[in-house]
Amino acid sequence: MLKVVCGGDIKESAIKKGSNNPYWDQMLYFHFKDHPQAVFDKVLEIKVLNAKVVMKDALIGSFKMDVGTVYDEPEHCFIHKWLLLTDPNDPSAGAKGYLKVSINVIGPGDDPKPSPSTSSQENVDIESNLLRPSGVSLQAGSMVVRIFRAEDMPQMDPGYFEGVKKFLHVGTVQKELVDPYCTVNFAGHTGKTPVIWNEQDPIWNHQLNLGIRFPSMCERIRFQIKDKDKLGADDYIGTCFLNLSEISASGEDGYLPTFGPCFINVYGSPREFSDLPDKYDHLNKGLIPGVSYRGRVMVEVDVTLGELPATKQEPIKTSDLERATSFLRRWNYKLYAALDSATAVQPVDAAVEFEISIGNYGNKLDTNAPPQASTTQPTNPVYDGNAFYFLPWMDTKPCVVVDSMWEDCTYRIEALNMLLFTLDRLEGGLNHVKLLAREDDVIIDNLKQLLCHTLSDFIEDLVKDIRWLDETPLPQYFNKLDKFTKDRRTHELIYLLGETNQVLTTDISLEELIGETEDYVARLCLQTTEPQNAIPDVVIWMISGNKRIASCRIPASSLMFSETSRCRGKMCGKFQTIFLTPPGVEKLEDLEDQKGGAQVRLLLWLGLEQFQSEWAKEAMGGNVAVYAETYENQACFVKWGTTGLTRPDWSDAKGKVKQPKEAFVVPDGWKWDGDWFINPELSIAFEADEGLNEWQEDIYENQIRAPFSSWPNDPTKSYWSDVRGDKLIAQENEKEAKELTRDDIQPPEGWRWVGNWQVDKNRACDKEGWEYSIEPGSSGYTPIERNVHLCRHRRWVITRLRLTDPKALEKKMEKRKKAIEEGWEYARLANLPYHLTEHSLDLARRRRWHRKMVAMNEGKPAVFYFEGEKKASTCEKCYHHKYQLRAYLYQARDMYSADKTGLSDPYCVLGFGRYSARSRVVKESVCPTWDQTILIDQIKLFGDPTTIRESPPKILLNFFDKDTIGKAGFIGKVVCEPVVRFSTKDPAPRLDWYPIDRYTKTEGECLAAFELLLDEGGDLPFQPPTAPPPDRHFIVPSGIRPILQKTRIEVLCWGVRDMKRFQLLPVESPYVELECGGTVVQTKHIQKVSRNPNFPDPVVTFDVLLPKEQLHAPPLNIHIVEKRAFGRASMVGTHIIKSVKAFFVEPNAADPDASKGSGFDWWTKYYYSIGDDQRTLEEYVNQGHDRMVVYSHELEEAFNNFTDLVQNFPLFRGKGSRDPNDPEGQVVGLFKGSVKVYPLPDDGSPMPDRIFSHIPSSAPVECVARVYIVKGIALQPQDPDGKSDPYIKIKIGKNTINDKENFIANNLDPLFGKMFEIPITLPTDHTLTVTVMDYDYTSADDLIGTTSIDLENRYLSYHRALCGIPQSYYKQGSNKWRDSALPKEILKEYCLSMNLGEPQWKSSTDVVVDRTIYTLEQFEGDNSERAPHLDTDGSTEEGKKSRVHPDLGADDQRLALHILRERKLVPEHIETRTLYNPLQPGISQGKLHMWVDIFPKTGANIPPPIDISPRKPEKYYLRIVVWNTKDVLLDEVSVATGEAMSDIYVKGWLRGQDETQKTDTHFRSLDGEGNFNWRFVYKFDYLAAEKVVVIKKKEHFYSLDKSETHLPPVLTMQVWDNDLFSPDDFIGTLDLNLLAMAEPARDASVCSVDQLPELGKPDVKLVNLFEQKRLKGWWPVFTEEEGVRELTGKLELEMEVVTEEEHNLKPAGKARDEPNLNPKLDPPNRPATSFLWFTSPWKTFKHIIWKHYKMWIIGAVLVLFLVIFIVIFIYTAPSTIMQTIVQGILPG
Repeated sequence: MLKVVCGGDIKESAIKKGSNNPYWDQMLYFHFKDHPQAVFDKVLEIKVLNAKVVMKDALIGSFKMDVGTVYDEPEHCFIHKWLLLTDPNDPSAGAKGYLKVSINVIGPGDDPKPSPSTSSQENVDIESNLLRPSGVSLQAGSMVVRIFRAEDMPQMDPGYFEGVKKFLHVGTVQKELVDPYCTVNFAGHTGKTPVIWNEQDPIWNHQLNLGIRFPSMCERIRFQIKDKDKLGADDYIGTCFLNLSEISASGEDGYLPTFGPCFINVYGSPREFSDLPDKYDHLNKGLIPGVSYRGRVMVEVDVTLGELPATKQEPIKTSDLERATSFLRRWNYKLYAALDSATAVQPVDAAVEFEISIGNYGNKLDTNAPPQASTTQPTNPVYDGNAFYFLPWMDTKPCVVVDSMWEDCTYRIEALNMLLFTLDRLEGGLNHVKLLAREDDVIIDNLKQLLCHTLSDFIEDLVKDIRWLDETPLPQYFNKLDKFTKDRRTHELIYLLGETNQVLTTDISLEELIGETEDYVARLCLQTTEPQNAIPDVVIWMISGNKRIASCRIPASSLMFSETSRCRGKMCGKFQTIFLTPPGVEKLEDLEDQKGGAQVRLLLWLGLEQFQSEWAKEAMGGNVAVYAETYENQACFVKWGTTGLTRPDWSDAKGKVKQPKEAFVVPDGWKWDGDWFINPELSIAFEADEGLNEWQEDIYENQIRAPFSSWPNDPTKSYWSDVRGDKLIAQENEKEAKELTRDDIQPPEGWRWVGNWQVDKNRACDKEGWEYSIEPGSSGYTPIERNVHLCRHRRWVITRLRLTDPKALEKKMEKRKKAIEEGWEYARLANLPYHLTEHSLDLARRRRWHRKMVAMNEGKPAVFYFEGEKKASTCEKCYHHKYQLRAYLYQARDMYSADKTGLSDPYCVLGFGRYSARSRVVKESVCPTWDQTILIDQIKLFGDPTTIRESPPKILLNFFDKDTIGKAGFIGKVVCEPVVRFSTKDPAPRLDWYPIDRYTKTEGECLAAFELLLDEGGDLPFQPPTAPPPDRHFIVPSGIRPILQKTRIEVLCWGVRDMKRFQLLPVESPYVELECGGTVVQTKHIQKVSRNPNFPDPVVTFDVLLPKEQLHAPPLNIHIVEKRAFGRASMVGTHIIKSVKAFFVEPNAADPDASKGSGFDWWTKYYYSIGDDQRTLEEYVNQGHDRMVVYSHELEEAFNNFTDLVQNFPLFRGKGSRDPNDPEGQVVGLFKGSVKVYPLPDDGSPMPDRIFSHIPSSAPVECVARVYIVKGIALQPQDPDGKSDPYIKIKIGKNTINDKENFIANNLDPLFGKMFEIPITLPTDHTLTVTVMDYDYTSADDLIGTTSIDLENRYLSYHRALCGIPQSYYKQGSNKWRDSALPKEILKEYCLSMNLGEPQWKSSTDVVVDRTIYTLEQFEGDNSERAPHLDTDGSTEEGKKSRVHPDLGADDQRLALHILRERKLVPEHIETRTLYNPLQPGISQGKLHMWVDIFPKTGANIPPPIDISPRKPEKYYLRIVVWNTKDVLLDEVSVATGEAMSDIYVKGWLRGQDETQKTDTHFRSLDGEGNFNWRFVYKFDYLAAEKVVVIKKKEHFYSLDKSETHLPPVLTMQVWDNDLFSPDDFIGTLDLNLLAMAEPARDASVCSVDQLPELGKPDVKLVNLFEQKRLKGWWPVFTEEEGVRELTGKLELEMEVVTEEEHNLKPAGKARDEPNLNPKLDPPNRPATSFLWFTSPWKTFKHIIWKHYKMWIIGAVLVLFLVIFIVIFIYTAPSTIMQTIVQGILPG
């Protein structure tokens, strides 16, 4: 019995009784709905068990692998692989057997690879198909995992009691609130360290020993650090992995897995502890990458082979601890960061700061981390008036520095960066060649020369890399993996060098050269992994208040500095643009609710402290300055002052640390430069209306009433306030103030009112706009009035516009400048956001003071000390250059539909640094054409222009849908880089397609180009031309915009299908609206879809101007518009053809697709076609009969979906993406049509003819469809026992056929053999649906899967998919012509439809077609060769015969057929269709072998259907006469005689049958000979054509139906020794396949195991009992130990196989029962010694006791008589003697 365990689910197979070679042919399914990474980590364990054994030793053997190993295969599967079974508890036992399996891992969109059928286990080479390399034996081993320590564990437990202790000043030692332990998991084996209580830096020094089998099929070692909880479930701290492929190698130079001692970094959710459940806890489980450093663990992994570990865990030895200590030495590292800009910042309530950290160094929110200058100054985001919030750093750029201490990983990182440098150069050159190859006018030789130049550079890089590896020594402290990795890289680079040199000296094509280069890239990628990089990633966090908003992780190796430029990190000291994103969500559907983060451009540098002077060389241009910073705080208690302050009067920005000016002590190596000065935070200078030309001003009218009174009606009783409830007051002088009314309010300087004040009723209010509350200033306002409400207010609004008056603007700027010079920021409370303008309720204010420092000694940190804490602030005064950005936004295609109509109103928001701009809005389109140039002037970028060119800032394009009501909907975004130009001589950018990303999906493309022009006195390109009124926007200039040419588009609008209702009404009268390149045309509307869904005049032709370069080809929009009553027109569906490039054809050129195309039953032809030689009759093959083409996929896939005339375009409606494969998408129907695009001559040449000039009529056609269902393949089980009871259900139009009554019980590979004939009318009955259902007795039937076929496309196709064209034209016989039209008629019809003219027949063997002469001799010669045969994949093989087959038809028909076959029509075929279930979208539920014939009722008679009914088995009888045995192993010793003997009997059975027959017992065989004369009779069902036995039986006693199994006819005969009081002893066995069985020996003396077939013995003579009918002779029985056969006896048998009819004519009974005939069996003439001693006591005495103990018995009798005589003598002698004496003494 098989037991398969995967992810906690257990599946079991059926039990196979009495066999060492079981044959299951059973499918087991496991369904998972989980994160893919979690599924791949699950362990798949396959066990083979002895079902009769209940004890724990029932396991025979097992095999383990993880699911990810299967998914990593090219097709996500293993097909017919042998697994080596072993006993995990017995390392010395060796192989326990082999198991043949096929394993598929299927995800959405994956198509499972079918497993070929295996009906026989004979002649199988196991070693060549083993699941591991040949010759590699599975060895027991021990994986030793030493876990030394961990560092930087975060807090995991609440500190309630610690807070109480601190408050009461009880205790001095604060506990570290984490109780960590570490678990290790590999291949199902788990180990765990002890728990270290209250320790954030635990030291375990614990060794875990995992017993494994190597080589292992599992890939990843998982380390999970958890926190022990005494009450609840343990918490996850973090998860990390080690891949075996990265720490081991195979081959001659391979090595066993080894790692460390080294630290592994652990990432997960943010470190900050919260008493609430962690919503990002899934990040700690390793399912998706973590966002924050959670600590690291030092481990060592070592694998030894030979034996399993004695103990599972133990302390680490002292020697290993001492060795590991040397790897703990730390070095000082410096991390510098200069931040240039932060834009697209998520709006937040508090100030924003950016934190740069590496490991836990720089973590400002962790109290255990040392304070560092790791964060920027808190700054409020400022709105740019257009789209984005940004931080106003302007000319002053913040810089941070983080000191850290890590192990010396210089050698590892430098080697990695060096290889990445080489890989980037090679990959960049390859991609450049591929990009150029996409162009239309490319010269192949130039591309080849360019790629050869890239390979020459690659050779130079390899030489340098090899020299570096040879000359650079390993570090002082290195481990085994360091040495192995260096050797492996060196050898691989040497191999690559030799192969590259050889390729450059060989003349190969460009395609081959690209293939070789891609291979080099893949091989080099394998060398660019470094698992022992102990330095954590650099993490950039956006923080608002004390809350982490978004982050980005950057590998430390990419920032590491090296003195060798090739070994330097790719982004070390270079500007890069990063996008900070919120922590990953657990479910993809949560992405839409996730808010954004920020876009940051910054420069990072990481290196050893000794190289920190190099940072200044890499930094942006400017003066580095360091400032001391403190805040002056005041509170308003009657007046402003320090009275009532809740924070120090001088403090840091958060008011937590007291920082008076005099407390600042200049650090060593620094000095003051000037005095303290006010330097306010820049964001306060930006008002809310900054950058806007229009603003809506609002004020509130407030009223108060006394309890139980009415509201005042007099408007003068109201007072006016702002949104916070502050009264509007004007200060007339120092003593008097006046309350303002609505009419008193004036617009700010530089603004003017538009219109009048109005009540805002577009909110939650009553009809007059009032909102009610209990008290003024309360936030609890409601629109419903209550008696308890004592106050109310309503909102008044007015619009103001910005003036362009310079004087007003200057006055406003002076006022603002004065406020900024004072530097005060105001807030209602000290912990709330600050603003520039003072309000009446403000109770706190502050201002920032700075004092500059300069360095006297480089290298000294700028750190101040305040009461034990460190504080520092660094920034950089930079020099900028001015640029102009030009964004050429031409068009987009296939964008996300944001409106319910299926369209959008898209516009683009461009962000570049802190600058942004908007495009115009295009109404109702998902393929908008903006044709707009967006200019942004006066852009200030900091840094050298050359640096900007090498790494320009990223451009962010956000696309939105404009809505009249509500906010704009997000469509997607594009991130790209501009081309930097210093002058007009530099090459201009080119338009290119950029993918538009919407969360995790690509939703359309954007055609655009971008250039960044240096604007510092040089000549700029001319300003782009403007569009005509009323738009007046800049358009894309010539030179950038595509070159247009006149192009003709022909669209065949055939019809619509399966249209869903629109607004509750059916779609009955639609027409098509086509739009391309700004041109719009329409078709005539359909009168009534239900009668005829085709358009009356289907061909639409229009000429447009399209780009010459097909790469820039625009989309074609197809809109289906419903014509309804009262002149209404509603769009009911739309389809977007992304690019008409795919539809370009040559004028007047056809566009067909390329394709590969008695007495025998149909199944013989079928099995011959699929290559099943075992079930194919040899006579059929020898006579050269036809083969069908068996496609391993749908027929549409072989003929391009039959789109040569029409193709299906899914129509979409509604909001969302357009995915036709998404069952939950918005597909509302199908548009049938075709598109042809071709250029028109512009030199006055004649216009080409129309392509769609000869098309069929669109009127309805009556046909007959025949659906042939051959068999099902690997259907998904629906029943609990892992089986299904499938049947077929057919539906087309209104016709439905349900074949439920003919369900096939308990079968996942059912042989249906059904034909269904259905009358149809095209085009109304256009879709055929074939459904496979599972029959259930007690519940509703289950859907297994369904497949749909478009019959109309097949009917219309030029490939003529009505009835497949066979290989030969037979007029009679099993391959008789079965089409309704003859080959000549088909040829004529084809030529006319393809505009080739009618065929011109000169004779029956000569014809002219398309100006080409064809003769029958070309195809068949002089009648000595027949037509080619098609094999299963469409290739041809010549089948020859010696004479013309008598069934072949006329010459002209055969010639016409040969020509048709060359024209690539659909051949006679079987297609394989995949079944899908909407409950498991995208996942195959099995396959069907089937085909469809379509016969129009007009014209010729419809031929009779083909009979594909399954073959029926015949009754056979197997008669076996067991005559004798000889040389049987004597298994027992007689207790009485000490002789070796056996009580022999023979039993046998046919595989798959439960009936076991056995002979009587030949007792006491002393020489191994047994005599039986006993007959076995087995009745079985046999399929002679397929050579299998058909078994029909119930699998379980509770089963309702019998299951049918096909097995090879295998007979098992066994010899046993009979025991009376104990189980019988097994002596030997013999398995005989009746189709290929060993020939018997004529005499027992020559009988041996050598006459039996065995792996590696091809010369053994085999015979077929079904052909021989009768066999008699001697066969050996044997036992097998460790693959060695040992002869244990010889068996004389006579076998005969007869049909049921022959059995009835010549009957024979079982054993020696009547009728005892054919032959008659007499009782065996056994020796007299053969008897059962218990039932024959006399024979026992005669033949056992007397025979062996005769003399002893006689002697014993004589001795007995002598003893009796002596006893009698002794007894009688005294009295006689006394009597004699008395008589002698006494006288007479």
